[in-house]
Amino acid sequence: MKEQTLNRMFLDRIREGGDSVRYLVPEAGAWRAVSYAEVGRAVREIACGLMSMGLSRGDRVSILCGTRYEWALADIGAVLGGFVTVPIYPSSRPEQAEFILSHCGARLLFVEDEEQHNKVMASLSRLPSLAHIVMLTVGDRSRPPAIGLDALRAAGRAWDAANPGAFEARNDEIGPEDELTVTYTSGTTGPPKGVVSRHRNYAFLSTSCVEAIPVLRKGQTMLHFLPLAHTTGRLEHILSFDVMIVSAFARTIQTVAEDLGAIRPDIMVSVPRLYEKFYAKVLATVSESGFLKKALFRWALGVGRKVSKCRQRGERPSGLTAFGYFFADRLVFRKLRARLGGRLSFFVSGGAPLSAEIAEFFHAMGVLILEGYGLTENCSVTSVNRVERFKFGTVGRAMPGTELKIAADGEILIRGPHVFKEYLDDPEATREAIDPEGWLHSGDIGTMDSEGFLRVTDRKKDIIVTSGGKNIAPQNIENLLKHDPFVSQAFVYGDRRKYLTAILTLSPEETLAWAGRRGIVERDLERLAALPQVRAFLQKRVDKVNGHLATFEQVKKFILLGRDFSQESGELTPTLKVKRKVMVEKYGATLDALYEKD
Repeated sequence: MKEQTLNRMFLDRIREGGDSVRYLVPEAGAWRAVSYAEVGRAVREIACGLMSMGLSRGDRVSILCGTRYEWALADIGAVLGGFVTVPIYPSSRPEQAEFILSHCGARLLFVEDEEQHNKVMASLSRLPSLAHIVMLTVGDRSRPPAIGLDALRAAGRAWDAANPGAFEARNDEIGPEDELTVTYTSGTTGPPKGVVSRHRNYAFLSTSCVEAIPVLRKGQTMLHFLPLAHTTGRLEHILSFDVMIVSAFARTIQTVAEDLGAIRPDIMVSVPRLYEKFYAKVLATVSESGFLKKALFRWALGVGRKVSKCRQRGERPSGLTAFGYFFADRLVFRKLRARLGGRLSFFVSGGAPLSAEIAEFFHAMGVLILEGYGLTENCSVTSVNRVERFKFGTVGRAMPGTELKIAADGEILIRGPHVFKEYLDDPEATREAIDPEGWLHSGDIGTMDSEGFLRVTDRKKDIIVTSGGKNIAPQNIENLLKHDPFVSQAFVYGDRRKYLTAILTLSPEETLAWAGRRGIVERDLERLAALPQVRAFLQKRVDKVNGHLATFEQVKKFILLGRDFSQESGELTPTLKVKRKVMVEKYGATLDALYEKD
């Protein structure tokens, strides 16, 4: 990014883009192309509409909305008005939304629709700072005291005409040190904290991303489905605008698989869950196939893994390996890539650890996943693998301009221009996070090899210490368990216990197909999970995983659930990470009972 502030970057790209396509917006089963010029008119009107309401520069404007075109307009409009955007996850419960709105002192709230509007109505009397509500997707059918986006834009047009030059003057005032956003942490280990980031933090990181992944270029297409309320989704959108990549919005998170085929993106950023589900689905489909198809797939995968190993070493496959891969690609891998749109240059993965086995599986079929790592506190990216140099099982090397080191206790420390300003109204927590030398203490445990590739082993607070004194990283074991196509999700437990236990959830499609082949007529997953034959089958799968683990890492007993962990139940963050504290609160007594049976 050649600009030092986000508002200037948005304005420059809008001018450069003109009538070329900026967004692809889902409407009535298709995608409508929206130009830079059209975006420019909308965001100017929104910025001026906000100024017409009497908001002052630096006031906080919150957005409670899913990942969609209107979210982007609201965010850019707020930035151009000199306001500080405070995103709220659309999956947030009313009390969570109230906490954020109250804590940040939001003056205005954008809500997606009536459902999100209703979340805040009961708490309005307890939010004295909140003066305005704008409903983004209802046209003129807003519910008082809210107004619709159309009305806001109309007010903006009138204010702009009555105040010539005021919009330009406001944008000239905004500087690199100005606050850009307050992003609340997902609260996996405690109450959420408001992370205050500046314009220069994101401006630096966008530039760093372009340097780290130089294959990003104008005119490519990117499919967006990650929460824009999360710092990774926010950076993804900012980066696509900076590089002038066409941003296509998925219809919903449930339709991403279908939307991949329709949009055929060049690039996509995702959390590991998508890759895990695709991997499990492919393996389950193969297991249901006849002998010849199974044999063909296994042969192709074997060849693909050989080619992957060559490429990981920086070599080109040759001879019989290259010859075999030519046929493996045409007979097997091309069909698999078609399910992903058939045009992907690469995936980017972040938010949680990605299994090296899954990364190598995708690479074998011709799709590279670049795994990265970062925190809300440093605008989401600390390190990433590169197209030209990568190591599966690692999160790559430090971003250009970023320093990394491992503390004596194994904690990952980060220093660079993207490190956040402070936790909102929490100076003590800020001092704990950033030491006097400017190092951000990540709270993650990791190692770094001689080439600078970082490996994250677990959260510092999540490490399980058994009664025998063994330190165990639960995420590694959970990833191994999730490799099994019949296991959808896993949570490992056992702090201060003599062995590990776990909660496993069933993969619906695979489990129902397996049950049908064995004449089990029950179709309810909750009841299936309680059947002795299902438990015995899953025990064999767990035993197989245990065979790859040290004795003290093995899962000795488990609880089997017939439903997935979910955001609605509070068990997952919006980026689908398990909230360990919530899991212990909800299931700790049940897991403890497994030990009492000894």
